[in-house]
Amino acid sequence: MDAKQLASSIAQFSAKFCNELDKNKSVVSSPLSAEILLALLTLGTTEPAHDELLTALGIPDDASIRSGFSVVSDKLKSIKGVTLNVANKVYVMEGAYDLHSELKQDAIKVFDAGFDKVNFEESAAAASLINKWVEDKTNNRIKDLISEDDLNRYTRLVLVNAIYFKGTWSKKFDPMHTMDKPFHVNATTTIQVPMMYKEDNFRYGESEALNAQLLEMSYVGGEASMLIVLPREVEGLDGVLKKLAGGFDLLGEVERKMFSTKVQVTIPKFKIETEIDLNTLLVKLGIKSIFNSQGPSGLTKVLNCDEPLYVSKAVQKAFIEVNEEGAEAAAATAMAVAMCTALFMEPPVPRFEADRPFLAAILVNRTPFFMATHFGNK
Repeated sequence: MDAKQLASSIAQFSAKFCNELDKNKSVVSSPLSAEILLALLTLGTTEPAHDELLTALGIPDDASIRSGFSVVSDKLKSIKGVTLNVANKVYVMEGAYDLHSELKQDAIKVFDAGFDKVNFEESAAAASLINKWVEDKTNNRIKDLISEDDLNRYTRLVLVNAIYFKGTWSKKFDPMHTMDKPFHVNATTTIQVPMMYKEDNFRYGESEALNAQLLEMSYVGGEASMLIVLPREVEGLDGVLKKLAGGFDLLGEVERKMFSTKVQVTIPKFKIETEIDLNTLLVKLGIKSIFNSQGPSGLTKVLNCDEPLYVSKAVQKAFIEVNEEGAEAAAATAMAVAMCTALFMEPPVPRFEADRPFLAAILVNRTPFFMATHFGNK
């Protein structure tokens, strides 16, 4: 599985993931953060969990996980112009416990994971250790990912992925042009939000299939960008999310429809923080067995012991801030277990005014890292 195929799978998983989140308020998530942990876990499962995970992730087999995520890991190490940290850590109960030898090899080789032994029975200390690592990896943006109540003497391992991104726009917005303007939360509610403005050359397009405008703004270095999908209708975001979740190829649409042109851009400054209960969300995506505490969970090749295992807690916290300088985003996931033809006339400059709910994605090497739905900071 090459990087392009994996990016497509990640985009599809991300769309399904976002479609299950709250559609009445601003939400930020990193489906990729969750996907990395799920992919690692997949390599340690047997049926029925194994097939559920592969189907949900949109990845055909274990070999594709190993080849695809190895390529992504290598590419991330050489990213230019932005700060991007992707870190994986496996915490195992102290004593004789360890990851199954094959899974441990995959964790190191494919996911570049680190390891620590910890006494989960001392839950406060264990939670503090894990949370400190997450804070360090996310520039102190993600705090208290794990609660001491999530850990006890029966906890055998905790898998953690942390992603941090900070990028400066290739073309910054002038703060002098930022002013409060109306934002239509829905058909009946309008609020005032600070809107940034810039007229410049950006990648722009219009998607009839999504009934939306598309805008892509790059960060310094040119390998990362923010893609905004702006529905033409005030209450059109739900339809966009459902279409994407149904299999519509957003990255393909971006390649087909977008081109560089002068655009008048008005977008809000915003900051969003979200906590997501993955125990509930992942079940909606068809990932059920790993949470089964009463029957076969399929987690048979995770540890070097025969104890029955299940995922007792899965949580993600994510943060994003977008302003005149650029964007900053962080996430951590933990699992306890057209041209004008008229002569002599300038073509009209398209207007992209994000004054209604929209979808924003941070892309790195055309792979979605963060997804946010914006409802005017509601």
